Amino acid sequence: MKLPAGYWTEWGGAFENQQRALARLALIVPLTIGLIFILLYTAFNSLTHATLIIANVPFAVIGGVLGLALTGQYVSVPSAIGFIAVFGVAMLNGIVLVSFINDLGGGDSRSGRRCARGPPCACVRC
Repeated sequence: MKLPAGYWTEWGGAFENQQRALARLALIVPLTIGLIFILLYTAFNSLTHATLIIANVPFAVIGGVLGLALTGQYVSVPSAIGFIAVFGVAMLNGIVLVSFINDLGGGDSRSGRRCARGPPCACVRC
């Protein structure tokens, strides 16, 4: 639609607020994931372990996008908050997995293989 000279269109109201909130989240979420990566690196003293834990996040994104697509929903501020919660759960699962593997192996690659081959009760520490 062509407007006469001196007139313009502008989105406002709830749409404008939503766009502003999504723009803030687009800045805050990657920054937060980067800071969490630094904390994971300092906690595990291993770039490999920190990367393995952060690698869970793309799988959480794929699941969230598929969930939105299957239900016919759009990306909105509430769904973005849900994505943040799913990121936290994915990272927590990775932390538990890496910690458990480190406890099983004890830092020795042979003990990790022995635990993988042996019965589950053989690797429990008293």
